[in-house]
Formats: sequence, structure tokens, C-alpha cells
Amino acid sequence: MSRKKKKIAILGCGWVGNALKAKLEALGDEVNCLCRDINMDTLVGFYNCDALVIAIPPSNEYLDVIEDVYFSVSLNEAIDTQMIFLSSTSFYDDKKIIVEAEELAKIKDENTIILRLAGLMGYDRIAGKYTAGETIKDGPTNYVHRDDVVGVIESVIEKRIKNKIFNVIAPIQSTKKELFRQNSEKFGFEETHFRGETKDVKPHSSEVLCEVLGYEFSKKDVKDFWN
Repeated sequence: MSRKKKKIAILGCGWVGNALKAKLEALGDEVNCLCRDINMDTLVGFYNCDALVIAIPPSNEYLDVIEDVYFSVSLNEAIDTQMIFLSSTSFYDDKKIIVEAEELAKIKDENTIILRLAGLMGYDRIAGKYTAGETIKDGPTNYVHRDDVVGVIESVIEKRIKNKIFNVIAPIQSTKKELFRQNSEKFGFEETHFRGETKDVKPHSSEVLCEVLGYEFSKKDVKDFWN
């Protein structure tokens, strides 16, 4: 059976959005990157879509942009658009803007899928590279590979999942000290120095996501992200 072509819109074609666009286009979907000009995107019909992925980082205009996007989608009453909001596991740290954004998304459309992403890694984003030579506290890692973020979004769209909140994090984590040291030796940048002991923090889990979607992570272990 041939796969039905979908029309997808992505707000925020950055590091994740561009990779997602390439993957979905390779599957035969029509993918449009939204700009901040709501009127132009509406005029060309980009909001008339099967799924819309909100993949923008928090900013001073974050909540206003989210509200505008949901309003624009609501104008297409005949289209049941699947809304996918990329959030962050920093929600659990009570980061105000993240909490408010999730609440707004759910108020605007209770069927919104919220994906709480761990720290994005892979390819040129190498854990330990950006703290080389610095002294920081040790602690558990909280990372996910970009390939799996793209894979999860693709699966959510394909299965038409609605009204769920998933953590998206690699199943096997490490400590910063262990992972950063491994990467400094592998890639030749200066080591990060650590003070204090690893905190006993319960890690976030993608178990529910894997059960509902039947998804299997391609990069399970953070120590294998750059192999």
C-alpha cells in the first residue's frame, strides 16, 4: 500500500526543523517552512496542513508567536491539523516561559502533542566542547540525538497521535564527567574540570513514548552519539 502524501508546516526551520524537513520530503511529503509573517503564510495556504510543528526557541515574543500560530490554524475550520509543540525537559525545573508556553498550547488546542526534548546533541554538537577548560559541577546527562528527535516527530505524524505529552530523551544516560572526558579525548579539545559529586537525580524517561509509539531509539546510549 502506497503512503499517503501529507502537507506539513514547520515553524522554526533551524537545526532540528531543517533535518525534519529533509526527512519528510524524502518520504514524499510537502513541507513548508513558516516565516514570522503570519499574513503571507496564510495567503499562500501554508496553515492549511495536515500537521504543524512548532520548533522555535523561547524568546521575548515566544508566547505571542505561539498564540498567532494557533489562531491562524483555527481559521481553517475544515482541516483537522495535528499540532506538535517542541518543548523542553526544563519544564521540570519550573522554567517559567516553558511552563507558560505549554499551558498556552493546551488552552488553544487540547489535542496538541507536546514533546519535551532533552538537550539536543549529535553531529557538530558535541557534549563537553562548549565547556572545555571551564570548571563546572558534575551531574547526570540529559541528552537526545537529533536523529531520534526527527524520528519521533515522524512517528507522531505517521500515527496521527494527539493529546499526549512525551519526554524525548536517550534511554541510556551517563554523567557529564564521564561523557565530557570521553569526548575531549576523542575530538582533541581541552577537558572540562569538575567540582562536587554527582547529584542523585532521578533521570527523565522516554518509556511512555516508546510504549505508545512503538518507537526504538537509533541512538540509545549518549556515549555512542558521535560514533
